[in-house]
Amino acid sequence: MHNNIYGVIGGLGNEAMVDLARKIINIPGHERSSYILYGNSRLAYKPEEVEHEWLPTDEPELRKKATAIHTARIMQFLRCGTVGLACNSAHDLFRDVMSDVPVKFVDMIYETARSVQGVMGKVLVLGVTSLVDSGLYQTALEEYGVTAVKSSVENQKKVMTAIYDSEIGIKTAKVTPEAESLLCEVLRDECDRQGCQHVVLGCTELPLALTKESCIRFKKAGLIPDTLEIVDASSVLAGALVNTDSPSSSLNCSPQLYCAERTDWFPPVAFHVENLEEFVSIQTRIFQLTVSYLEKKGKTLAGSYMHVPTLFAVGDIPDISHKFNALTENILTVDEDWEKQLVEVLEKHFN
Repeated sequence: MHNNIYGVIGGLGNEAMVDLARKIINIPGHERSSYILYGNSRLAYKPEEVEHEWLPTDEPELRKKATAIHTARIMQFLRCGTVGLACNSAHDLFRDVMSDVPVKFVDMIYETARSVQGVMGKVLVLGVTSLVDSGLYQTALEEYGVTAVKSSVENQKKVMTAIYDSEIGIKTAKVTPEAESLLCEVLRDECDRQGCQHVVLGCTELPLALTKESCIRFKKAGLIPDTLEIVDASSVLAGALVNTDSPSSSLNCSPQLYCAERTDWFPPVAFHVENLEEFVSIQTRIFQLTVSYLEKKGKTLAGSYMHVPTLFAVGDIPDISHKFNALTENILTVDEDWEKQLVEVLEKHFN
């Protein structure tokens, strides 16, 4: 039986959770551990709530906090000893929530800041507006002696379009040439104006477009400066997460006791699979089926909240069948009928 059970909280959006899993796969020895990956899309803002400035006492924030508490307790219930969050902007929320949960929380923002300690010159923080305006990265980077800057107002609008636009945005479960072009424009302009040599990808959607391979292509085409160093926060998280000792935790009561009045809950689609490669394959197929389902209804995937929540157990996890049964009726087995069963769950989800 594996001693280490690592948890990944995603859903803000789920594509970032898959990207993080791919990066963990590249770490030697990762297969000796077990994993829980919970893509709880109910942690995200609803499409109509995006790009608003909410106070902590506003309903969207109260809903997100209640949902985060329930999510954290589910990870404890599933015996995770260490948890990472596949979302930058939700770190402030989960720092608070995880402080009350006896599970190690690997902080992607501080791990990323530590990874660039000693860098000279300005470091551009690229991400959603709420993140760059919050100062989360700026604070962490400055603690490690690094000067952090953010994009101009006009360039920030381009970043948000590249991430959220209903036609070309990365959160529509695809990376379009238009989104790539906007991000390259921002990087060129900010490097010219501010003299940045490094950029931190402080949104887990951005590494989907600014991959190692695509950045080589952009540099060859003169779309971004040759000297620009890309710092992928999710890659940093993957390494930090798997290199943290993770003795299993436990919760001796039902996590539903932590389901409060404002908790946003939809029973996740759950799978128990052998390895992370299988998780990546199934979750990617779920994205495709979701987009196809919505297209047949004449709709588009407008943001993370619209994804069906998913829950994966990877490897040997004690009593996982019983624990899944305590959480959801949507437990699927990878067989010839699973895609048909998923469509039935999508019907419930979108109704």
